[in-house]
Amino acid sequence: MSNHYLSYLLNICIIAILVIIPAVNDAKEILIYADNISYDKEKNIIAKGNAKIYQNNQLIVSDLIIYEKTTKKIILPTTFSLKDKNNNFIQASNGYFTQDLEYGEFDNIKIKLSDGSRIIGNKGKRDGDIDIISKGVYTPCLSRIKLGNFICPTWQLEGEKILHDNKNLFLYQKHSKMRVINTPVFYLPYMVTPSPLRKDRKSGFLSPTIALNFFNTQTSQSTSFPYYFNLSEDKELTFTPTINYGGGVDSSQRFNFDYNQLISGGNISSELTFDSNFENENTDNWVSDGSFITNFSKNINENFRVTANSALETSQNYIQITKPDDDLSYKTSLTTGGKIEGFNLNRIDDYLSIDINLYQTNQKSDDDRTTPIVLPNIQYYSGNSFNYITKLNYLVDYYNIFRNKETSIHSKRQQKISHKINTENTFYKLNSKINIKTETYNQIFETQNKFLQNEEYHSGTYYRFFPSIGFYTETPFRLKKDFNSFIFEPNTSLIITPGFSNTNKISNEDSSNNNLTINNINQLNRYTGSDKMDNSKRINYGINVYDDRFNFEVSQSYEFTDNSNFHKEQGNNNNLSDLFGSVRYSNINTFDYNFRYDSNERFLKEQNIQVSNLNKFGTVNLSYLDQKSKNDNIIVNDTETLNYGFKTNKFLKFSEVELSGLYDLKKEINTEYKIKYSYFDECFGINLDFSRKSYKEDNLEPQDLLTLMFSFKNIGSYKSTNLAVSEKDKQDIEWEGINLEDVFVPIVE
Repeated sequence: MSNHYLSYLLNICIIAILVIIPAVNDAKEILIYADNISYDKEKNIIAKGNAKIYQNNQLIVSDLIIYEKTTKKIILPTTFSLKDKNNNFIQASNGYFTQDLEYGEFDNIKIKLSDGSRIIGNKGKRDGDIDIISKGVYTPCLSRIKLGNFICPTWQLEGEKILHDNKNLFLYQKHSKMRVINTPVFYLPYMVTPSPLRKDRKSGFLSPTIALNFFNTQTSQSTSFPYYFNLSEDKELTFTPTINYGGGVDSSQRFNFDYNQLISGGNISSELTFDSNFENENTDNWVSDGSFITNFSKNINENFRVTANSALETSQNYIQITKPDDDLSYKTSLTTGGKIEGFNLNRIDDYLSIDINLYQTNQKSDDDRTTPIVLPNIQYYSGNSFNYITKLNYLVDYYNIFRNKETSIHSKRQQKISHKINTENTFYKLNSKINIKTETYNQIFETQNKFLQNEEYHSGTYYRFFPSIGFYTETPFRLKKDFNSFIFEPNTSLIITPGFSNTNKISNEDSSNNNLTINNINQLNRYTGSDKMDNSKRINYGINVYDDRFNFEVSQSYEFTDNSNFHKEQGNNNNLSDLFGSVRYSNINTFDYNFRYDSNERFLKEQNIQVSNLNKFGTVNLSYLDQKSKNDNIIVNDTETLNYGFKTNKFLKFSEVELSGLYDLKKEINTEYKIKYSYFDECFGINLDFSRKSYKEDNLEPQDLLTLMFSFKNIGSYKSTNLAVSEKDKQDIEWEGINLEDVFVPIVE
């Protein structure tokens, strides 16, 4: 038997004595493994060569481990590595742990948290769930930057003392200094941030925002200090006070409250913003202006859903001024109301809607007295039922609309009850698809104070019965020698409706924004609502040629009715309508061309070209729009614009550049353009945006906006801008993932 084999058996016996037998008496004893295990004269255990200690789901690995029997300490005189129960790794030297690994002190500590973030320092101490690092450095950056002979992370925080709470998951730093590419950028005597491992929300201050505003040769500043309230598991509130000062005007304050709550089957959100100038001695009003926006949504059960929303402001266009990035700032009126929706009540695809709405104008030039109140608007769609080859459905519509003051086109009050029956029959004959569609309206209107003409007003009841029918054919075919496999699909339709014109005794409340397009040219009623009816008798004809990537379509109609309301409202005084066409090619790159040709005046009324190109440098998007209109053979409206955009692919691994704008070809001016540079790696981000808006009008001054934002993973974002604009409440940033093979990467070399 060789000496090597005897040594192996001896190690097994020692491990059995030290581990198995004590474990029977005390389950908290430690497990020791090593190539060589021996005793000294104080009967301390000395483990050499691939020594390992396992205790409480924690593992220590080192070349030399000494276990002091009297003090029950684990002595680590050389470099060691520890994997704790949270899968964090610690590398250090010249230290010790208590037997239960709950307390330890060591030198040259390096901590790699389970998310990849790193903390290093001269000295370290572990006390239960608390790690304390002296003269430490923290960074979540895995990538490193080489500056000459110096290697450093993108950014790091240096602290006289760094405390990492592994239980509550917070990072406390004393005398903290941030370095970006090894350049000091700020100092804080005390700093608290969430641990990179923290997933739960916590109340506290968010990143402040400091903005310098330069406008009309004056400089002003604004500072905001948002505070986040974690009210409960399903409720949160963000309070953001903003202080404005300088710029040659009285200072003012803006307070924003953003509340969000999850409820069973829905959510609630509300935002209250108000301005204050209480420090101004020339006013007695503490609150000057404000707005209140709420949204509520809840699924009552599988069949019903209720929603409510409000958008109120103390003065017109206050939201436009304070929230230019909000969709509400682009609306001409703000809506406050509620809605109940019902699904699958009587049939699987029926639908019920009950709306209550009031409106507030969002433009200074509009009159709130003429904006409508809808109390209520009820619609019920029956869903489809089939009888042999006939598809049948109906729509019941009721509204009650009133306003404080009538307008030249809207009555003071109007009620409508409408019932529409739709039928559709489909046949296949002579290699063609044949459809017969019908729409039949029965309507009652009750109108009050509808302006007619010559200062006359109408009030009364009006009944309307309006049927219409359409015959549609499609005959697709393919050419035998067509190697591109194009499908040719000629189509025709004949629309027959009553010839009587729309009456001016009915206020048009729901047929707004009407426009003839290639998509609605074949509809029985081309109006968007049913207050106005399409009294056209016409024939439509066209052809569609297509394959998997290419589509070409043209369509036109001929009116038999001389007094066709919709036809004349589109500017067509002759029987022949405009010719509509579209060409589309879609692959990796796309091309779209749409045109509208006036066959009577013989000029191209509208054309739009859209091109998207994906290449090795990035993505190019171009959109050209040309619109003209004539009156007595004279062009009275001529618009020609070019929208352009280019976004590069990522270069230098993390960088992107984006360019976009709108060029007015007639006025020869860039009305809008923006240049943007962004860099986002796994821990650091920077955005540099410049935008300019220029106008020919004398009352609108050009605006230049320069915004610089820095984002630091696990800490927050810092933003500065040269123009006072509102910022988004939350930044959605996706950090680039990077995997490094080495566990411990020195922060500084």
